[in-house]
Amino acid sequence: MSKEFPAYSVDRYVRETETLDEGVSSQVDDYRLLTKRLTVSESRWLWSPMLVFATAYLGCYLADIKYGSQLHAAILYIVFVLFNITAALISVNSWSTIPSRSIAKDSMLMLTLSLCSAATGNLFDTIFWLTGLSPFKQNVFTNLFFVFAILFAMPGVYLLGRVCRVKFGKKPLIYSVGMTLVFITIPIVMNPGILRQSPELYNLKEFIFGLVYAVGIGYLAALSLHLWRYAQGRLQNPARLIGIGLILLSFGCAIYSGLFTSTPAHEIPSSPVHVILAMGYLVGALGVRRTEMTIRIIFNLKDPKLPPSLPLIEIFGPNQGLEVYQKMESRIKNAFEELLRAKAETEMKQKIISELETEVRLRKETEQALIEEKEKAEEANKTKSQFLAMMSHELKTPLTAIRGYGQLLHNPPGNAVSLTEEKTKEIAEQIVFNAGHLQTMIDGILRFSQLESGKFTYHKEEFMLADLTDYVDALIIQQQQFSSARFSLDIPERQLKIYTDKLSVQHIVVNLLMNAIKFCKEGDISLKIERRGADLLIEARDTGIGIPEQHLDKIFEAFYQISHGNRRKYGGAGLGLSIVKKLTEELNGNITVESKVDQGSRFVVMLPDVIREKS
Repeated sequence: MSKEFPAYSVDRYVRETETLDEGVSSQVDDYRLLTKRLTVSESRWLWSPMLVFATAYLGCYLADIKYGSQLHAAILYIVFVLFNITAALISVNSWSTIPSRSIAKDSMLMLTLSLCSAATGNLFDTIFWLTGLSPFKQNVFTNLFFVFAILFAMPGVYLLGRVCRVKFGKKPLIYSVGMTLVFITIPIVMNPGILRQSPELYNLKEFIFGLVYAVGIGYLAALSLHLWRYAQGRLQNPARLIGIGLILLSFGCAIYSGLFTSTPAHEIPSSPVHVILAMGYLVGALGVRRTEMTIRIIFNLKDPKLPPSLPLIEIFGPNQGLEVYQKMESRIKNAFEELLRAKAETEMKQKIISELETEVRLRKETEQALIEEKEKAEEANKTKSQFLAMMSHELKTPLTAIRGYGQLLHNPPGNAVSLTEEKTKEIAEQIVFNAGHLQTMIDGILRFSQLESGKFTYHKEEFMLADLTDYVDALIIQQQQFSSARFSLDIPERQLKIYTDKLSVQHIVVNLLMNAIKFCKEGDISLKIERRGADLLIEARDTGIGIPEQHLDKIFEAFYQISHGNRRKYGGAGLGLSIVKKLTEELNGNITVESKVDQGSRFVVMLPDVIREKS
């Protein structure tokens, strides 16, 4: 949200500071100058060309120096060039003392370069003329400086318009058309015969260049008139002075062009038109000086009563001034916040320094922790090697069996009749058994990989418990062909409706059952699935080898095996119980285990709030 500031006029400031000390009164006096169209100093500068030229003309007359003579022309033209150089020096001095880099200063730089280019061109003209290097206004080299003067002035006026919040549309173009007609009319008025007969132009080049300068400077003057009408802020008065200077210069160039149609070239330097041109240069320079004075006075105001946004509002107008002030305020706030952050960082560093002793004391503990981590890493590397060796063995065993039995069927020893039907059936059963064992390991590894990477998708749906138990019945019938264990199922309510991820529940039941079959070759294996309120209980019990107590908290870790290497009696990848635990946790359930060595194990999974209704 933009911040609004109360209007603060010069009169109000003057009234409030009438009783203040001498320093503030001096500031008030300077501040009053900003509202004046012309200060006393500026008025003196404007009168000086008239007085000096009048004195020069009178002096030449009293000294009996003939008008239009070489000496008369030299004296009058040198006076004109001195005023041109003076205007350039005033502009350079004023631009160099503008206190800060801004668009206003860039604008004044362009106008200063324009005045300096014109002064340089006129100075070279004078030198070439008086030294006899070329006739008056006949050197093309000097005309380049006047072209540059127009080119420099153009962006200067546009930049000043940006500062004063003025948009240049079609109006300046309309103004320039009117001025162009006036400038074309001036040479005709000065030499009426120019339309009736082909005139003898004393200097065709300067006639054409004069019209070009008049039109070019006239367009600048049109821009300045538009700037004069719509400028905002305290730079309005400098803009007016610059506009008046450009108008005087454009009229002077038009008259200058007309002189070359009616006056011999050696008499032109004596023409009073140089008074108009000199005043144009001076007024433009005073516009630059007024800009410098305005910025310097406003930014030097030290009265604490003044709102901080006043300098920017006074220079750029209320709209742009507030915008610039808000940007500056934001940057200052950011800098202050950065300072606070730096202070906080300093305090933090001091705190860190005070804790160095504690850090030194803790270094030994850290080193010890690093040693332990190194041992853990070595143990993990050892475990990885064991896992790779185990998986290599586990995968090769069923593959070797499948390949061997397959070759036996494909190329039986001796006569093919020697393979009886019973023997062929036994070989087929072994192939199916080993293939199933291999598929179980691969499925377990793939499923565990999906669970670890988060790619396993859970899809809750409503299904009948009977759908699951039918699959379990078929699995038990299949496993009874390869196991001597005694199976029992306790599923009293097969028509229960369950709402959860069916595939996950199926994986849990199958992995618990296959784990019991793996470690119970000849004992009893039982599976119970029943409701407990709205929860579903899954219990797998066996009378197999059991699990040592020191391993109970690790059996759910991935790839964990109680026996390793040559001592291993049971195959598998060690992923079944890990998958059961992960799936149970994903379904917001829990799993518990009870086991004793040589007495068997009991796994219980409880899935909460999955029963939908009674059977």
